[in-house]
Amino acid sequence: MNKSLLALICCGAFSSAMAQAAPTHCIPDDFGGKGDAKTLNTDAIQQAIEQCSQRGGGTVLLSPGVWLSGPLQLRSNITLNIAPGATLKASNQEGKFIPAFIGHPARTNEAFIFASQVKNVAITGGGSLDGDGEQSWWPEALKIRAEVRSGNTKAFTDRFPGIPLANGAPRPWFVEFNEVKGGKIAQLHLTNSPMWNIVIRNSDNIDVHQVNISNPTTSPNTDGMDIVSSSNVHISNVDIHTGDDNIAIKSGLVPGTGAPAKEITITDSIMRDGHGISLGSETANGIGRVTVSNVTFLNTENGLRIKSARDRGNTIGPLVADHLTMTHVATPVLVTNSYSGQSGAQGNTLISPLDNAAITATTPKINGVNISYLTATNANHAMIFSGLPESLVQGVSLQHIDISSKYGVQARYVSGTGSDVHITAQEGARVEQGPQTALTLN
Repeated sequence: MNKSLLALICCGAFSSAMAQAAPTHCIPDDFGGKGDAKTLNTDAIQQAIEQCSQRGGGTVLLSPGVWLSGPLQLRSNITLNIAPGATLKASNQEGKFIPAFIGHPARTNEAFIFASQVKNVAITGGGSLDGDGEQSWWPEALKIRAEVRSGNTKAFTDRFPGIPLANGAPRPWFVEFNEVKGGKIAQLHLTNSPMWNIVIRNSDNIDVHQVNISNPTTSPNTDGMDIVSSSNVHISNVDIHTGDDNIAIKSGLVPGTGAPAKEITITDSIMRDGHGISLGSETANGIGRVTVSNVTFLNTENGLRIKSARDRGNTIGPLVADHLTMTHVATPVLVTNSYSGQSGAQGNTLISPLDNAAITATTPKINGVNISYLTATNANHAMIFSGLPESLVQGVSLQHIDISSKYGVQARYVSGTGSDVHITAQEGARVEQGPQTALTLN
């Protein structure tokens, strides 16, 4: 064969292969989008997503600027890249958003960025998401909260029948992954969320990395992350400042309505000013292994918290945690089977007997609380363990613990051991034990 022809064929084949391997980029600008803080870009951004999806996948690029948009839906094999200097800001001027609730099936438009029944999706890029919560969503929620706290619970129950008061007034979530197989949220700043910031439910193999979440402590129900009935979720290098749980791990209120939440890791992160890392209180479908390592807690209401109750329990554990630092955390460790909607951090009857009850399908069973290398200063209660007469908290193992607090450990209906546990309590005993308690700390 002629060498020139052979070279041409080879070159053409190489160019074709390169063209096929080149990543697909789609930009909202091609559909009239503008990051000018004025133009509503819902259709332009969604068209860019659909364009990349029709090509088999790709990256939707948002350049620096403020991009206003209504709710968006991700497709399989799509990366939404929000560049440094770019802000994607929620706008409800078209009234498309609808409220979300954990007890309801996922619905389009219940989150600003919604990925449902898809695979291999990502939101990344170094830019910001702004949920416009302070202007569009918090005022009414705070008004309803004030009514409830003043004793007028009908202001909530009449408007939101069947939804627990603890949920708060339903609003859209910020980012939701539902039934996602393989997803990533990375290198982003989330602020001003309408309600929960990141919701991962019914999903598997999700990574959250280098994400900063910031909302005022007064913002209503702005959980940093809620992981619901999901598995293999890996969270690292996150910094969460918010007005509710920094991270909450749940599996639903009704048995049989979801999978357990399990194989969840949280590492190398900071929790600020919220309610801490919580397992529960919705645990009706169980919670499996949760690992927490190298996490700092600053001014949070709790550090690590497991909370369940007779009407919403299942098998919970193990929780394995190590190398934790807590400063001005009211209760560094709180484990309860008798949760009643309150944190327990300010309870006054923490070792009093509880009435016995029959074991049912929703009796919580906490087994395996393994905590090591925890240092906490300026706490209120060092630790609280509150099981049930019919279901003790079991398998507590504490090692290398150093806590200075106003009150010591409060324990009832619990069994476990500890070694190298140092509790410095300003008032009362180092450990106060109630009924059916065998907690030996050395």
